[in-house]
Amino acid sequence: MVYTNSLQLLKQLKDRLTKSFPNEAEPMAFQIVEHFSGLNRTEIIVDKPFTTGPQFEHQIQSVIKRVLSNEPIQYVLGNAHFYGRFFEVNPSTLIPRQETEELVHLILDDIKGKEELLILDIGTGTGCIPITLELENKHQIIEALDISKDAVETAKRNNQALGTNVFFFQMDVLNNSLPKMYDVIISNPPYVLESEKELMQPNVLKHEPTTALFVPDKLPLLFYERITELALNHLNPNGRIYFEINEQFGDEIVELLTKNTFKQATLHNDLNGKPRFVSGILT
Repeated sequence: MVYTNSLQLLKQLKDRLTKSFPNEAEPMAFQIVEHFSGLNRTEIIVDKPFTTGPQFEHQIQSVIKRVLSNEPIQYVLGNAHFYGRFFEVNPSTLIPRQETEELVHLILDDIKGKEELLILDIGTGTGCIPITLELENKHQIIEALDISKDAVETAKRNNQALGTNVFFFQMDVLNNSLPKMYDVIISNPPYVLESEKELMQPNVLKHEPTTALFVPDKLPLLFYERITELALNHLNPNGRIYFEINEQFGDEIVELLTKNTFKQATLHNDLNGKPRFVSGILT
């Protein structure tokens, strides 16, 4: 075992990554050092040393090679940061995004002070939404589903690692009904149009699961329409629905909820000012 200087390693990694990722090199370098050292950013900045084993140099070179080949760093390291915690990620799950943190914050604000709500997350992926909701508000009963068996298994491991009691199960909502009544239904479903593929970064397009990303151009509201239909039969009176959306279709999704007897159908912007979420209350 030898000691490695964390700040020196950070600078070396940043130099290696800057040419290919001029705007992301520093945060990527921090992620790698944090992953291998267990140190936080403050400890790295003050150059706190950490111990490394004989395979450390080989491990670092392997990570750099994979990152430079446009594999997402979250998949390379096996985890992603979400709402102050780390979640296991792999190619069967989407990488959690900052915008989804904002969706969680919106929901937490709305359910503050309410207890024993039965909440369902549809298309859960890593389980980051339901797990975070339970950790931030322990007085709820939360379930979550995904069409992917591998994603459900990943979510279950995150559930165990973070000490939560979310019930995860596999189901295809396009072809099945929900098992019970709920007070809140949440979904961040596939919403990227097939025609938008060419606009996406290679590290997303080549590595993240396409079934969790894309919908046909002719059916842009496929999942929103189906989940709204399910909500009409499986939301309790005054139950709430929350969607993360493609910014192109905010008005259409608000209209979809309104014509299906949801009140207070509202389009919410994200921190970048883009229409990103829709919420409503069933009458």
